Amino acid sequence: MSEEPSIKKKTFFATLWTVSSRMAIRLIGMVSLVIMAKILGPEDYGLVGKAMVVYGFLELVTELGLEAALITNQKASQDHYNTVWTIHILRGLFIALMLLILAYPASIFMKEEEIRPIFYCYAAVSFVGGFYNIGVVNFRKEMTFSKDFYYNLGAKIAGFVVAVTTAYIWETYWALVFGIVASTVSKIILSFSMSPMRPKLSLVEFKSLFDFSKWMLLNELISAISSKADGFMLSVFTSTANVGIYNMSYEISGLPSTEIAMPVGRACTPSFSKLKDNMDDFSDMYISTISIVLAIVIPAATGVSILAEQVVHLVLDESWVDAIPVIQVLSMYGLCRATFPTYISAMLAYNRPDILTKTSFISVFYTVAISYVGISQFGFMGLVWGVLLVGIIRVTIAQFIARHLKILSFRTLAKNIWRVLLANFAMIAGLFYYLQFDIAFLDGMLLIKFILDVFVGASVFGITLVTLWVMCGKCEGPEKAILGTLLKGRWGTS
Repeated sequence: MSEEPSIKKKTFFATLWTVSSRMAIRLIGMVSLVIMAKILGPEDYGLVGKAMVVYGFLELVTELGLEAALITNQKASQDHYNTVWTIHILRGLFIALMLLILAYPASIFMKEEEIRPIFYCYAAVSFVGGFYNIGVVNFRKEMTFSKDFYYNLGAKIAGFVVAVTTAYIWETYWALVFGIVASTVSKIILSFSMSPMRPKLSLVEFKSLFDFSKWMLLNELISAISSKADGFMLSVFTSTANVGIYNMSYEISGLPSTEIAMPVGRACTPSFSKLKDNMDDFSDMYISTISIVLAIVIPAATGVSILAEQVVHLVLDESWVDAIPVIQVLSMYGLCRATFPTYISAMLAYNRPDILTKTSFISVFYTVAISYVGISQFGFMGLVWGVLLVGIIRVTIAQFIARHLKILSFRTLAKNIWRVLLANFAMIAGLFYYLQFDIAFLDGMLLIKFILDVFVGASVFGITLVTLWVMCGKCEGPEKAILGTLLKGRWGTS
């Protein structure tokens, strides 16, 4: 008898916790965004964003995937945890030193003298951040995601309070930096207060961990070049204001993918590891998970794209109007990357991190080429459209690899999501028709109008989807998986 249903059930409720965590964190982030966007302008976000490009690049290229190694290794000992903790401290020290070294040349290259002290602050954040208690990994490994929820939420609240307070009192871009500092320090305090583990300095299990992480290190090194290509080119070829607009648009447009897809991938890693010896169950769970993600993200991303103008006027202000077309395009890119967290979790559980590395290596060439041609020939929006094209290529390659490994069946996936696609087309038609009407009494009531528009779109999508599902005899698919679990406490069973 397969253990798949119970694992799926655990995964579903683990996902609910992680999605709740992400949504709570994002709600705090959105409140912070609304407040700070009224105080700070695109140039402020752009300045901090330029520093974050370098800091983020260094974090990516030194990411060893050691937490994933602990989660997928069901026999990990205390020595493994001690070794990972020690490596994280050394990694933080290395990044800090690199930021100190790069601060001056980066300020010259980016023509931003004010960026230097931001580098110094990020260096301190990196070094201190490496000391967080590695024992918190067990929250995910043991699927006790309620603890993971409170851990991440507490750190986010601390960052929010410090950032908003600083912005309100001093009206400076340093609010963005100090928020990160507060969040990092809070994570360290919370990690030791919530986890009983007390790691020690040790490198005893370095060799065994490196056998897994060598591919992840190479993958992250290559991925960093791909993922930061847009940021580097924006910093070189366009204005600081455009960097700020792009970063803000990327964050807003990516809400559906980051708040749904990433929690799902986070929750699926331990579950995939338990099913890796049964390929039928492994494949079934992969397809079911992808289907559920797409059933939620497709209408959400489409809605963000259609209502981008309202989002900008509601959340930001008139100084951000240039972000509207960027959000419209990048929301579709968010749809492309929505399946990647699940894909990555599956490859790691399948013990094929080498595949991630090889595909990342290939992606460097077309990402850099497309980004360069886009911005050099067509300017700022050329790069934005190039990012979308890169996303389409990446997701196509990834899912064809999953099909080659017999993890994914396109036919089964199509059977699961065709109703979602039809319902989405109905939502698009319904929204465009509805938006033609000018409701006079709602003039000036941006929030009420936005909520009403979202309600109309969600209603058309939901009613169409459920109607199609019932007409098909309540067959297997994301509708049955979600409703079956919520109403009967079971995954995908009637």
